[in-house]
Amino acid sequence: AETEKELATMKEDFAKCKEDLAKAEAKKKELEEKMVALLQEKNDLQLQVASEAENLSDAEERCEGLIKSKIQLEAKLKETNERLEDEEEINAELTAKKRKLEDECSELKKDIDDLELTLAKVEKEKHATENKVGD
Repeated sequence: AETEKELATMKEDFAKCKEDLAKAEAKKKELEEKMVALLQEKNDLQLQVASEAENLSDAEERCEGLIKSKIQLEAKLKETNERLEDEEEINAELTAKKRKLEDECSELKKDIDDLELTLAKVEKEKHATENKVGD
């Protein structure tokens, strides 16, 4: 009777162990599947990080290129502005010289007109004198 009791207890223990093993194996399988899913997600994230790093690197290169272009364009703009200032200065000087020459030209024309009037007067007097002398 005692042996039967022991056997029954052993059978119960065995059944419980078998059940526990089945549960443990099911849990193990579930965790392995979860691990596979997590590894896949990790790989996907690593690919995404690598892609983003490449995009960042490209963007940084473009940024550096744009900064260099900006510096070159600013230098060119400065040079152009300096040239413009020089040209404006030369233009102002030439305008002043032109005005001065125009004033001198007006003076000379006035002098010529005065001389022509004087000459005409002198010739008129000369003719008058010749006519008097001729009479």
